[in-house]
Amino acid sequence: MNLKSNQYLNSALTGLEKMLASIRFIVIGFVSVVATDLAVAEEFQPVDCVINPYKVVDVSSAVSGVLDAVKVERSDWVKKGQVIATLESGIERASLALAKVRADIDSEINLSKVNLAFDEKYQARIGKLYERNVVSYKIKDEADREVELSNWEVQQAKDMKKVRKLELQRAKEQVKQKTIRAPFDGFVIQKFKAEGEYVEDLPIVRIAQFDPLLIEAIVPMELFGKIEIGMVGLVYPELYSDDPKQAQVVAVDRMGDAASRTFGVRLELPNPEFKIPAGLKCEMKFNAVAVASTN
Repeated sequence: MNLKSNQYLNSALTGLEKMLASIRFIVIGFVSVVATDLAVAEEFQPVDCVINPYKVVDVSSAVSGVLDAVKVERSDWVKKGQVIATLESGIERASLALAKVRADIDSEINLSKVNLAFDEKYQARIGKLYERNVVSYKIKDEADREVELSNWEVQQAKDMKKVRKLELQRAKEQVKQKTIRAPFDGFVIQKFKAEGEYVEDLPIVRIAQFDPLLIEAIVPMELFGKIEIGMVGLVYPELYSDDPKQAQVVAVDRMGDAASRTFGVRLELPNPEFKIPAGLKCEMKFNAVAVASTN
């Protein structure tokens, strides 16, 4: 074998070694990526959770009184601002009617303006007579005083008009307190009081909001710092375990429980058609791809 053949053979062997090295690098990288994905998947194991309403409120009355009507029943859908119940308000409505009449009174202002006009004319006549030395300074001074008093009487009548308007507004607010309205859209889940019962400090109905739902998950402390707001989790409700739902992390507890070595994570789950009931147990786990991209 000549020298030229040896050089060609050595060059071919070198190229083959480089190709094998490249293949080895690709295989090692692929194995590393797979191992990383498996580690991420194992890191976020399923955890127990509970599905709760977004909001639960016991609706009561701002003032005490006897219920005149309760306009909703259990499981009724109510809109924000809808009348739920009314209290007996005969006295308050009578006070409102009286306040309206008082607020519309203008006779005091008109009377004081008439007096002011008369006093100003008298003041002008006295002033001319005083300039001609027909009347004394005392008479002129009394005329000036009457005009000033009349001006203040007009102002006093206007001030009383403002006060009566404020009294009217107060009467309206007192009547408004006798009407209990829904604070938000939701369902009546419990009714505590009925017509004729006295209301003081106990609720009348309980209303819950079911869109969105809140997912309360209990997570091992080992994952503290790895779960962040905005991450996506898959929720498996106990009655719909074959149809997981996506929920987003909205709160992560800053304090854990020493006894169970866990901390709480809260997620929001859209529920526009109310297909998922609250009060269910569930299982929740993070999507490995979503977790990896977030990190």
